[in-house]
Amino acid sequence: MGEYSLLWLGMLEWAAKLIAGIGALIAVIVAVINYRAQTRLKQAEWLKSLFEKFFENTTYKEVRVWLDYGRLRAKLNAEDAAVREANEEKFTDFLNFFEFIGVLYARKHLTIDQVYDVFDYYLLKIKEDPDCREWIGQYSFEKLKALLDQVR
Repeated sequence: MGEYSLLWLGMLEWAAKLIAGIGALIAVIVAVINYRAQTRLKQAEWLKSLFEKFFENTTYKEVRVWLDYGRLRAKLNAEDAAVREANEEKFTDFLNFFEFIGVLYARKHLTIDQVYDVFDYYLLKIKEDPDCREWIGQYSFEKLKALLDQVR
């Protein structure tokens, strides 16, 4: 083999490595794009599910009304012990819902903007209500507290 043939083989080898590298780079880019699309889809599914549970189901409606119309304190301090206990349970379930959202936020399954886009009104209501803040501190809703720290 002559010098020319060795040079030609070297160039072919270099070209093959370059093409393989470009192919690998394209595969990585496609994988990243696919991952991001799947992540956005999963986040949208989480938000849709949370929206339905919070706004379309009746589970949290009563507590939402208490917050909307400033009745929370009266409901948590009802004179009848059985009524007070039932109200406390409903309110705890309500806060547990937002604690779960706080967990999803902390684990980066949802961004603060996504959470805020759907739940801004009630996050602000919870953050501004002294009874909510007291309850959150007293019963260690740590993820909710961290979430509320991000609310503007």
